[in-house]
Amino acid sequence: MEQKLTSPYAVVALIVLPQGIPLVKDPKKPPPNYWKLPGGRSQDKETPTEAIIREIKEEIGLSFKPKDMELIYEEEREGHNFYLFQTNPVSLENLEGLKTKGNEGEEIRLFLPEELETLPGFFPPHLKILKEIKFI
Repeated sequence: MEQKLTSPYAVVALIVLPQGIPLVKDPKKPPPNYWKLPGGRSQDKETPTEAIIREIKEEIGLSFKPKDMELIYEEEREGHNFYLFQTNPVSLENLEGLKTKGNEGEEIRLFLPEELETLPGFFPPHLKILKEIKFI
């Protein structure tokens, strides 16, 4: 898929690890407080790939290279574009960097793929997309 460089845009990552899929919950966000795929908004003139690599490192502490990122879904939304990447975890040397708390107090937990469909508090738009791409 070609990455359009429209701005602003949002990026999220589906990181499938043997131990589970990391999701993030930010207690400072107004209710309802959802579990979400790690990600965020672009900064400056970042490409979507650069943005997701930065967001993953900031939010959950794992480092990836551009070759590790595969764009698997994109959608034009009102006011921004949305990009979903899937990572190649085989390229990770280890998981020692995986945080349990984010830099801003976010909770980080690993969930098995089969848990996502019935996970209470899983962000509905992320759930919808994972069903649409037939991940769950």
